[in-house]
Amino acid sequence: MIDLSSALSFEQYLAKSKESYGDIQDKKYIATTLSENSKSEIKNLNDTVNAIVFTEGFCPDCIATIPFIQKLSEENSNLKVHYLPRTGYEEFLEEAVGRVSIPTIITFDKDMNPKGAYVETPKELTEKMISLSSEDKKSLIEEYRQGKYNNLIEKDLLEIII
Repeated sequence: MIDLSSALSFEQYLAKSKESYGDIQDKKYIATTLSENSKSEIKNLNDTVNAIVFTEGFCPDCIATIPFIQKLSEENSNLKVHYLPRTGYEEFLEEAVGRVSIPTIITFDKDMNPKGAYVETPKELTEKMISLSSEDKKSLIEEYRQGKYNNLIEKDLLEIII
């Protein structure tokens, strides 16, 4: 089992990220809003869910995704979010999800039994990228990072939480 004693709060994660990479994560967080549907769905969470978020401040996919998990936790205190770096947890990530990619968000029930995982990008985009040319893949990733697929981020996160 993973030791959460070294996990950071969102505020600690932001402060650490800001030291090396500026306030890009702060700005993205402020600009991020949840859909009304997501707000309604997360309110249905009646039991504690722990979400362990493996992230790094330099990662553009993390910058796109992290605000959503944080905003969801702000809608329901039953969602407990713990932030950890990828560095030092590579073996755990490889074992848990089969690869060392960020962001990786793994959810656990109140007894720390695994519920689900979100790895790097929404599943629908990951599947779509398989058949794309490298140029089309780059375009899709850029659109994702610019917010075109925020609905898929919310959908996949809710799926591993609820």
